[in-house]
Amino acid sequence: MIIRSAIRSDLGAILRLLRELGDTTATQSSTVRMSSAAVRAWTRMENDPDRQVLVAERRGQIIGTVDLLVVANLTHDAQSWAVADNLVVDPACRRGGVGRALMDEAVDRAARAGCYKVELLSHESRTGAHAFYSAIGFENSAEGFRRYL
Repeated sequence: MIIRSAIRSDLGAILRLLRELGDTTATQSSTVRMSSAAVRAWTRMENDPDRQVLVAERRGQIIGTVDLLVVANLTHDAQSWAVADNLVVDPACRRGGVGRALMDEAVDRAARAGCYKVELLSHESRTGAHAFYSAIGFENSAEGFRRYL
């Protein structure tokens, strides 16, 4: 397995994985239709120097992904911080170290970017995910709030 930065040709596989998170932009068939909105979003993401979409690849197949965003900051001596989002592993590959490898790479890249912390959000109902995040060194140290627009 290798962990690498995603490229444009990975977009279909990434969208397929995101469907596991309840992403409504993907179709329910085994082939994922790439909407023009998804392609436009990908173009913005791949051109953002503070954003990295990572993928786990095994035998030519994308089996996991995580999105890493480095955020400029004025506190903590103007050290940046990072957000890890949309971590998902193909159901057939779970519990095999894929998620850990993706998160280790995301944390390593955040550290190399000078970040002082990495944050992530996980829905309160995802207790298995919470146990995973705790096992890889993340602490449940805040209560999150959202306002959907």
